[in-house]
Amino acid sequence: MAVKYKEIADELEKDIRAGKFDETKKLPTEEELIKKYEVSRNTIRKAITQLVNRGLVYQVQGSGMFLREKSETDFINLGSLRGLTKDLTSKKVETKVLALHVVEADEEIAKQLRCDIGTKLYYSKRLRLVENEPFSIEISYFKKEIVPYLNEEIASNSIYRYLIEDLKLNIGFADKVIICEKINEENAGLLQVSPLDPALIIENTVCLTNGTIFELSKSLFHYQKAKILNRINFK
Repeated sequence: MAVKYKEIADELEKDIRAGKFDETKKLPTEEELIKKYEVSRNTIRKAITQLVNRGLVYQVQGSGMFLREKSETDFINLGSLRGLTKDLTSKKVETKVLALHVVEADEEIAKQLRCDIGTKLYYSKRLRLVENEPFSIEISYFKKEIVPYLNEEIASNSIYRYLIEDLKLNIGFADKVIICEKINEENAGLLQVSPLDPALIIENTVCLTNGTIFELSKSLFHYQKAKILNRINFK
């Protein structure tokens, strides 16, 4: 079952991007949203926090939630777990599936995923293209007991849309590690850079809301094209 506050946040985001609140430049009040969605105040506040984290609104104490100025998104949002297609909403994002099959967790992967050696995993390697140019390589492992089915059609689109909308996974949080390494010859060819050029790498360990790790992934970004954003609220 999908988390209600995330559903509300997604619906409000669609309304914001469609210009529904452009005249007032602010969201309806908490009371109006509680009445509209028939949920608790806590649920509405969690939904609004999602919108704040997505950079769509900001709070003015005593006055409400105001829309931030619209901008073309061309960055990777460190605070997002929604995937590249959600981060780069103004761009044309395409996916080429390079590998997709079931593997067994070796000792290293099992340790990182906190599972037994030999656990069945989906392994995928995808080349992501933005505006028809190589942008990143994504290598992922998904626990098959949690993600029981993946095929090339799903992997060619947004895996996270499938996880959230079709499998109804309650994705909670992730640890992200950012590093920079020299790229090997194979991956350099895919990203159309020179071997031993630098690659910006984000390693993700992603958990469900109950704390269960279900995904381990590594994204290698074209060092000349990727921009990283981390939104911070000063409190």
